[in-house]
Amino acid sequence: MASTWGDGPNRQHLSAQAMDEKRKENVAYQYLCHLEEARMWISRCLGEELPAAIELEAALTNGVILAKLTHFFAPDVVKKSKIYDPDLERFNATGLHFKHTDNINYWLTGIKKVGLPAVFYPTTTDIYDRKNIPKTIYCLHALSVYLHRLGKAPLIQDLVGEVDFSQEDINNMQRELDEQGIQMPAFGKIASHCDQYVEKILESIESAVASNDQGKLMVSLNDPIFSLAEVKQEHAACYMSSLKKVEPPFTVEAIVQAIAEGNMSEDEAQHMQEVFSNLATALASGDGAALLELMKDKAFESANVIEENVDFYLKTLAGNDAASLTVDLVVGGVRDGNHSAKEFKRMQAMLADVTDALASGDEEKLIAALKDSAFAAADVQGENASYYITALKTAESPLTVSSIVASVADGNQTAAAYRHLQAVLGDVTDAIASGDEEKLMAALKDSAFAAADVQGENASYYITALKTAESPLTVSSIVAAVADGNQTAATYRHLQAVLGDVTDAIASGDKAKLMAALKDSLFADADVQDNNGSYYVKALSTVEAPLTVSSIVAAVAEGNGTADVYRHLQAMLGGVTEAIESGDEEKLITTLKDSVFADATVQDNNASYYITALKTVEAPLTVDAIVAAVAEGNGSGDVSRHLQAMLGGVTEAIESGDEEKLITTLKDSVFAAATVQDNNASYYITALKTVEAPLTVSSIVAAVADGNQTAATYRHLQAMLGDVTEATESGNEEKLVTTLKDSVFSAADVLGENASYYIKTLKTVESPLTVSSIVAAVADGNRSAGVYNHLQDMLSAVAAAIAGLDGQKLLELLKDSVFSAANVIPENVRFYVKNLKKAPAGSLTVNSIEEAVKDGNLEAEAIKVVIAAVNAKDKDQLLEALKHPLFKDISVREDNVDFFLAALEKTGEDLTIDDLRAAAQLDNIAANMSSGKGSTAQISSLQKFLHLLEANERDYEEEKEIQMLKQAVVSTIRQQQELEENLNIMDIKIGLLVKNRLDLDDVVHQQSKLKKKGALGGPSKGLKSLSKESRAKLEGYQHLFYSLQTNPNYLARLIFQMPGGRTTRFIENVIFTLFNYASNQREEFLLMNLFTSALELELKTMDNIEDITKGNATVIKMVITFNRGARGVSSLKELILPLVERIINDNDLRINVNPVDIYKSWINQKESETGESCGMPYEVSTEQALSHPEVQERIMKTVGVLRGITEGFVTNLTESVTKIPYGIRYFSMRMRQALSEQFPGTSKEDILKIVGNLLYYRFMNPAVVAPDAFDIVELSLDKGLTVEQRRNLGSIAKVLHHASANKLFDGENSALAPLNAVIEQAHQKFLTFFQKASTTEDAESHYNQDKYAEVTQLAKPVVYISVKEICNTHKLLLEHEDSITDNEGDTLHRLLKDLGPVPDIHEILGNAYAHPGPSVPQEVVQQWEERVAEGGKSEISLTLKNAFDVTGQDDKESILNIFLQTKRMAAGILQAQPGENLKAILDTKPTEEQEAKYTKIQEAKRQFELKQATQEADRSDSSTDTRPKAEASPLPVSKVLALKDVKEGLRCNLAILEKEGLCKAADNYQDILNSMAKDIRNQHRHRQQRKKELEGMKHTLAALEEKGKYYEDQREYYQLYVDACLSNLTKPKNKKSVVRKTVKYNAAKLHEKGVLLEIEGLSSGQFKGVSFEIESGDTGKFNVYAKFMGVSMEKVELVFEELLQLQYEGVSVFKMYGCAKINVNLLVFLINKKFYGT
Repeated sequence: MASTWGDGPNRQHLSAQAMDEKRKENVAYQYLCHLEEARMWISRCLGEELPAAIELEAALTNGVILAKLTHFFAPDVVKKSKIYDPDLERFNATGLHFKHTDNINYWLTGIKKVGLPAVFYPTTTDIYDRKNIPKTIYCLHALSVYLHRLGKAPLIQDLVGEVDFSQEDINNMQRELDEQGIQMPAFGKIASHCDQYVEKILESIESAVASNDQGKLMVSLNDPIFSLAEVKQEHAACYMSSLKKVEPPFTVEAIVQAIAEGNMSEDEAQHMQEVFSNLATALASGDGAALLELMKDKAFESANVIEENVDFYLKTLAGNDAASLTVDLVVGGVRDGNHSAKEFKRMQAMLADVTDALASGDEEKLIAALKDSAFAAADVQGENASYYITALKTAESPLTVSSIVASVADGNQTAAAYRHLQAVLGDVTDAIASGDEEKLMAALKDSAFAAADVQGENASYYITALKTAESPLTVSSIVAAVADGNQTAATYRHLQAVLGDVTDAIASGDKAKLMAALKDSLFADADVQDNNGSYYVKALSTVEAPLTVSSIVAAVAEGNGTADVYRHLQAMLGGVTEAIESGDEEKLITTLKDSVFADATVQDNNASYYITALKTVEAPLTVDAIVAAVAEGNGSGDVSRHLQAMLGGVTEAIESGDEEKLITTLKDSVFAAATVQDNNASYYITALKTVEAPLTVSSIVAAVADGNQTAATYRHLQAMLGDVTEATESGNEEKLVTTLKDSVFSAADVLGENASYYIKTLKTVESPLTVSSIVAAVADGNRSAGVYNHLQDMLSAVAAAIAGLDGQKLLELLKDSVFSAANVIPENVRFYVKNLKKAPAGSLTVNSIEEAVKDGNLEAEAIKVVIAAVNAKDKDQLLEALKHPLFKDISVREDNVDFFLAALEKTGEDLTIDDLRAAAQLDNIAANMSSGKGSTAQISSLQKFLHLLEANERDYEEEKEIQMLKQAVVSTIRQQQELEENLNIMDIKIGLLVKNRLDLDDVVHQQSKLKKKGALGGPSKGLKSLSKESRAKLEGYQHLFYSLQTNPNYLARLIFQMPGGRTTRFIENVIFTLFNYASNQREEFLLMNLFTSALELELKTMDNIEDITKGNATVIKMVITFNRGARGVSSLKELILPLVERIINDNDLRINVNPVDIYKSWINQKESETGESCGMPYEVSTEQALSHPEVQERIMKTVGVLRGITEGFVTNLTESVTKIPYGIRYFSMRMRQALSEQFPGTSKEDILKIVGNLLYYRFMNPAVVAPDAFDIVELSLDKGLTVEQRRNLGSIAKVLHHASANKLFDGENSALAPLNAVIEQAHQKFLTFFQKASTTEDAESHYNQDKYAEVTQLAKPVVYISVKEICNTHKLLLEHEDSITDNEGDTLHRLLKDLGPVPDIHEILGNAYAHPGPSVPQEVVQQWEERVAEGGKSEISLTLKNAFDVTGQDDKESILNIFLQTKRMAAGILQAQPGENLKAILDTKPTEEQEAKYTKIQEAKRQFELKQATQEADRSDSSTDTRPKAEASPLPVSKVLALKDVKEGLRCNLAILEKEGLCKAADNYQDILNSMAKDIRNQHRHRQQRKKELEGMKHTLAALEEKGKYYEDQREYYQLYVDACLSNLTKPKNKKSVVRKTVKYNAAKLHEKGVLLEIEGLSSGQFKGVSFEIESGDTGKFNVYAKFMGVSMEKVELVFEELLQLQYEGVSVFKMYGCAKINVNLLVFLINKKFYGT
């Protein structure tokens, strides 16, 4: 700081603003220094480390540090046991508590007691609320100076300029001081203020002594400065006498000594003189043992003597003789000695830390140790730690402060030298990287490289050499690189000279000069040959300039090669010429194989062809000419050999009959003129065998042509025979006649009309057919024509009857003798028609007709049984009937028999097996589509059951009933919640009334609320006077709440925006209301989605998997709260009631496994039986309690009982998976899956433990612990579970919890260790149970919900919510709008914008609740406010609706609507017009009959909808329904269009959907039909579920009514109690006063009786100075008055019933007045004896 603020030549002239900023910065710095000064002073006083200076302000707010400091300088003001939250557990967990102000007040009391001037005092709020912490620090500084003046504490240090703070810390402090606007106290004037005050008191005493004024003297001596001295009024003369011996000017120490002397008797004075004399002797001789013995004197009892510090006492007290010694001086010397010892130990610890750091090489630890104030002389720099370690390792042992400081200095010097070297090396490295020769030369001239011969002209060579040096560079490597660079430079210059000579020789063609230059050692790698000089010149002349050694060496090698090649070439050409002339084929082949002719393909067997070709080549021969001749020779040889091979191949194939080989050979190019066909091979062989040898190419081509002609003739004959055979087998008469008219069969007389007879006769001919056998068969056929005319007529008549569906005619025909074998039963004729209609046209035969009759009879019998089951609606009978073999291909799932019954209901007596198959197909298609499998719905099946899609009267009636019941349930739940809350408050207030802590008026007022709200009436009927504006507003809320329901992310995010205390109320008041307490499948499904979304959000905030259990996750609370509803309680009751009842009903069962409780119970039993203290301690640890055999025996018995009970509970619970509500099972499954994804490394067992925490610990365990609280057991109002029953259940629940979490018993629970084996076994069962329970079907399937479900339902979703809740929800959404939406274009923004600001409640309620006006009396306004508040609780029903259904909808929603509309249109068309598929129906023009049928069906549907809409409107008008009228009609009532127009609209819709990929014309729009099949099945399931919902709601409403009766009984019970209290108030008072009895004891007597165990702070010898009075008060109450050393204490009231309760609960000891420990059992015994005479 000095450099910033000091003057000097470099000081900058700052602006006024800058100077002001610097001033503020200096103030902040100085204040931080004062904080550090206070921190170090308090730490020195307390002997403990405190938070850093920047954290000290916050640390002081709880007062703990201040209270501990008070105990240091004024221990009588506060004992350590009185300090609130000394370990800061409460503060760290929940922050400040109002009781922390007690600690601050202790300190303020302490500074007042010691006499610190009031000018320094802060207030409690200055500290607790941080209103003025600087004043508190100012007071601490003053207290330090003041206590030091009194000799009670060390002096605070001045650290300004001595400590450093980061700029960030200074800026933060400056900002905080600016924000607070606090005037900084004048810390520099503290000493003068204290001195002035003390001097004023000392002058007053000096004046009083001089004037012998005892009164004035006593006034001054009673100043708080001397509070630590015991000033007694009666000793005034003694004080005056003692002070007259003191020479002025007086000091505080001298006056305190005089007061001590004045308090002494002569004997005490004489005694102290002897003690001081002996002390002086011990100090002079250094006799520590004698000193310690003397310090045991009572006079020094305030000194904290520690034997091991005696050597330090000798040092601090040394030099004092007997005359100068005083008690305070000795006590102060002991204190200073303790401090010196502590500092010495700290120093030793620091030296040990340094030594440890050296041994381990721990640099961080070393720096931390060196920064201790002990080594303040050392300039410790963190970055030099390694150098300090090196230096310290060379220091002599043992280390001392001076040797460490010296080593630090050495380390700093070494580090500086090393860093200089590194800088120079860095310069060298930078110069190399940048190629900066000048920078490199400057760096190399540093003294570090003195050994290097640096030459300026060689800089570039140094860079090159240094680049090859290994990294990192060192001095030695750089010196070596410089030497390499010098050598490289010299070599380079020699090279340039030699290269110049070579260049000159090439230019001049001087071979001699070139040869001389090439023989230089530079070209040692070159093989220079004297006779190749001209080749070298030629080669070098082609080398690009500039020449290099490598290029010259390469040119020399090239020259040598060129010379060698030329000489070898001439030799080879000569050899070829010689071989040609001599005709030596072998020599020629050998020569041609030389590499000179590498381009020639030389073949040994072509030598003669080569010679022939070469002889035609003109001389002289060249390599190219020879290569060309070789190629020519090869070609001639190949052609000759190939021809011979092909002719040989043909000959060989003919001789061996190998057709495949012949075909392959004939396809060679040699025979290109032949047309070769693979399938004619045998014909070629035959033809070739007739050709004369030797074969030639032309003779072979001719033979192939002959073979082809022969093959064609044979194949035509076979084709004709084959056609006859095929026509005969297939019965194709036309084909047969055509074939028979071929010239092959010219001998046959073929007549077209007799074709069928030809077929019959040909079928009798033996195979293979021949031309002659066919001709004969044709003749036979002509003779057989005309035999079956009668039979054909009958079959035709049957076919006509079937085509016309004429059953009666069919029965007549079947009576013909042709069908005599058929068992015809007239009533089964519809089955005969159905079966025969399946036969293809023209395929009827007598046999097929007889089979159809037989099958029809079987089907009729089976169908009759099915019809009976359908009519009876008997599921079991239907399943049994469908087991008939005839129905084996019909798959019916047991869980969907209801669908079959409903689907077949309208078929009546006309039911067929096709109807069953259609129903099964629809069900399977829908099921497969739900599971993602593909299936295809048939139109015929759909048409049979389209009626199931239509709504009927029963549907509407059931929907109406559901809405009414839902409203009743929701309203009742809400009323009961309010009543329950009021009853709970009433219960508390009556309890307070009993304890005289509340007036009866408050109870009566609360009872009036119960009267008003108590009776559980019917559900709210809504409001009657909503204005037009209110209804418009409500319509906006309908849209808003629909969006909140269907988009779970909004509410999920909003939940986590709630403050902790508001989350539960938000869940109950908003979420559960918004979802109607999940009163139907849709709402429960949406609520499950919300829970899942909330879980995903909360998991993202967690770093560890344990956080979900340790952090009391919000989403878990939500799920548990939901499943604690009626359904959850019902499940829990089924699960737990049988188990819990056995425990509750067992009156002999006692489960207590707490060793201390059992020990206390045992002691209570003994003392209650004898009335005497048993002499055993009352407060014992677990280990001490377990040391008693009696305790061990009782525990073992209990553990045995607990083991058996636990095993029974575990078995029953883990085998009850199906009894757990689906909602909690589904959430458990999603949680297990989410945890696996969020924490992939976590084991399956650990994840299941988390799931188990939800399933067992959070859901089941509370019901085991408190079954009465969860309505598991039913108890009367005046009877609850006993303490013993609760303990039994609690112990069982504890073991079950340990088993579910696999937590073994140890430590404090070691008494239960024998149960650990049971816990491990049970845990495995629990894991299996958790896995099964968290595995269930998906929510969509369970709740039968998908994206189309809502649109197809009759009734729109409705919520019942109060006006106040609407406003509160709106307000919450606006407050957190940005936090819960995804982007600016989010739908919720639009909805909230449309709604505008939150309206007042009366704005929604309408004109009837309008404000009375500004001029009305206040009473009227107050009445209006109360009326509005009451009206705000009124419930209204909102029909939820998507705001974007019609306008403003996004593409996705629009396509969904088109898809649904398309299915409705298709359903209407299919009811009127049949067809093969949907596309075919669209392409077929409807007939007039079909148009009429369609119009009739749609008109009937329209009339039905109109009727329902009218009824709904009537009901709405006649009720107080608050829904906007646009919502009154559940379904639109539209005009009926013509069938052709509907089909046209359907085509348009299908085109749109095909673009979206939702259907395909290619498969005839099958996806639409499949979806309709699923709708039929879902509609049925919805009807079934609706029935279940009706039953469930009725059951819930009945249960709520029962609960309401219970609440009403409780309300009446409280009413009777209040009436009795009011009645007692009106009775006349008893005129006789109550006689009060009082007993008195001193503490010693009560201690003797064992009633009083101890009084903290007092020895038993002082008990006679403490007295107790026990006075009987009101019935069962006793007042206790006490005096401690003559000081009266406040009255304590004992309630005898509470004492008995303590005794019952096993509590042996309690405290009175915060310090007196009382034996409960013996106090009860004493009161019984003295006041009740027992």
